[in-house]
Amino acid sequence: MHYSFLQYYKGVIFHPGRTFGILTADEKMLSKSFRAVSITAVLYTFVYIFLIFGGGEPFKPWLDIPQETYYRYNVFFCAPSMYLGWILSAGVVHLLSRLLTSAGNFEQILCVFGFGIGIASWTTGIHDFLTSLLGAIQVIDQGQFEHALNAPTVWRTILWILMLAYLLWFIILFSKGVKSVYAVESWKSLILAIIGFAVYQLFFLIFNR
Repeated sequence: MHYSFLQYYKGVIFHPGRTFGILTADEKMLSKSFRAVSITAVLYTFVYIFLIFGGGEPFKPWLDIPQETYYRYNVFFCAPSMYLGWILSAGVVHLLSRLLTSAGNFEQILCVFGFGIGIASWTTGIHDFLTSLLGAIQVIDQGQFEHALNAPTVWRTILWILMLAYLLWFIILFSKGVKSVYAVESWKSLILAIIGFAVYQLFFLIFNR
């Protein structure tokens, strides 16, 4: 039994373990997983486009690019860094899994991580898309809003809640994905999931701050 892309997308939200088990046997799993990551890549590319028009102020970049023009470069970094972080995190976890089991393959963990990234990113993605859009069309002052996010305000509290949900949802989906691919114990899948998330998030942050 195979699902359509939308069935997989919905299934990962409500029944991730069972859906991942079906996904890893799907001959078109790579193309469907690529589509899941692409939705998020496009979403965040528009976020950075909106931030350019809204006058967003990034944190001091790790890359040697002037802070005041960083978003104009960042818009081209976003999607590639997401795809590369996806591949890198899956590769690291797959290599580490070989210390534990010979089950599963790289394509399978790549696919479940792709859907994990695509789904878990919505926890902050909706907030980031809407607020950057409102800033771009001048409904809100983007600069003032960003200052509010870095001060003891209700907006910062909401952001921290969303970021916590982002962290937890990533770990949950990655853990269930690891378990479905490698059939290891829950605590081992959790450790591998945390490592996978850390690799993906660190790589993504290098280019997108």
